[in-house]
Amino acid sequence: MLLLSTFALGVFIGGGSSIFRSEVRKSADAEQSALREGGFTFINPLLECESNPELSASKELKPFRSRINSLVERALEAGTAENISVYFRDLNNGHSFGINDTDKFSPANLLKIPVMIAYFKRAESNPLSLKIRLALDGVENGTQGQTNKPLRSIVRGKSYTVDNLIFRMIAYDDANAFQALYANLPPEQLKKVYTDLSVDYDPAVQDNSLSLKGYAAFLRVLYNASYLNRELSEKALKHLSNNAFREGIIAGTPPGVEIANKFGERMIRVNDEGQERDVKQVHDFGIIYFPKHPYLLGVMTRGGDFKELGKIIRDISREVYDEVYRQSLYLR
Repeated sequence: MLLLSTFALGVFIGGGSSIFRSEVRKSADAEQSALREGGFTFINPLLECESNPELSASKELKPFRSRINSLVERALEAGTAENISVYFRDLNNGHSFGINDTDKFSPANLLKIPVMIAYFKRAESNPLSLKIRLALDGVENGTQGQTNKPLRSIVRGKSYTVDNLIFRMIAYDDANAFQALYANLPPEQLKKVYTDLSVDYDPAVQDNSLSLKGYAAFLRVLYNASYLNRELSEKALKHLSNNAFREGIIAGTPPGVEIANKFGERMIRVNDEGQERDVKQVHDFGIIYFPKHPYLLGVMTRGGDFKELGKIIRDISREVYDEVYRQSLYLR
């Protein structure tokens, strides 16, 4: 609590609209809209839900969106990024907003989450499928192109269980583990995940792109335990909470706050008016378990420097956290 208080010291506490104040006024509606089952660390199973358009269309998010939009515009004007997309969702009452959230980016390492979901979906009917052993044979070393190398990578020729490879793929961001899993996953099983969740993305199309708003579906169904069963949804988010990347969303929150997130980076060569140049992309998407007010935050960036893009994600994460903290004080 001391660390949390120190981090939040100096945050302006004043009047104005509050996303959480609206939750109090509409508590009856909120209770009727969603019934959830407690008792888990990372998931909050949705037992019953009735859509309420007034919640998602609330005008009380506009001041909050404006603050984040100002930060985005300053970064774009400074030239530290060419494109920035942001998606925020309050996981208690469904309030959400997006900034360029329909713009499409290369999803890069973020595609590891749907691969994990596909394997866990198969494990629901066949738990022994997670015990199958796979090896990295005849495949390039995918970690060579990673700016952030995995702390531990699988060894070529050595076999690992599917369960262990999934953990390494998510927690260590091991591209070799991803390659071994992807090579042994029937394409129709992966495509079914996208189809079932109505995500507009075809994994069979090379260099296909995906929007932040579309990607949000993967984390939402894990949090709600609405696609995988409770045990596997909890396990998936626990893997994500072990993510080794600490420079984006995590860097914008104080120590001790639980976060389940996935980071992705990619560099592509583009032809800009006859001139070829390298464009870098850095993305981070996760669930921040703010006490009593968990929220989902996704940021996708495109620019010329990996570190600068990581700082932009950190700054947006910090601004969002500070605002959630400020507004939560009205409920105390």
